[in-house]
Amino acid sequence: MTSVFARSLATNFDRALGLLRAAVADCPDDLWETDLWPDQAPTAPARHGGLEGSAPWFLAYHALTVLDYDLSAELEPWAPPSPFDDNTWSFPNRVFTRAELLGYADYCHERVRRTLASSTEDDAAREVPSGHRYKGMLHGVLIGGLPLHVVEHASQVRQFLTAAGVRVQAMPGDHGYTG
Repeated sequence: MTSVFARSLATNFDRALGLLRAAVADCPDDLWETDLWPDQAPTAPARHGGLEGSAPWFLAYHALTVLDYDLSAELEPWAPPSPFDDNTWSFPNRVFTRAELLGYADYCHERVRRTLASSTEDDAAREVPSGHRYKGMLHGVLIGGLPLHVVEHASQVRQFLTAAGVRVQAMPGDHGYTG
């Protein structure tokens, strides 16, 4: 789908992923594993395995994994790339590094580009299957909301860093998606 709408949506993804990349890159090592909300969401073993929490690395992992998964939305097989397949029920089994998460952001950017370039109106109008948490939602509507989720978590990390006295990069702008 190379419509103006798809190109506009691609720009939103570019900006959202750029903001997340900047937040990950700006996070100093001494804050990488520090929880944003230590009382409400401390990093600890999850109930069914893996880790959960609110450290910058975890929020970036979560934002990217949800984006990657929801591009497929159980309409096609999905598995995260290595090393992000090291998880238990989508909860990471270990702390991921800055380089790994920046690589995952690049991977997701390419997936978005391919998905938007190949999607048709019929693809966008497909309902998300019953096994997905947004069952019945149109896939195009689900995809349209994904940049907001990425921006939400990138903004949380950036606000946390700013409050800790870290000088963050300026808001990333348009990265020139050309379809």
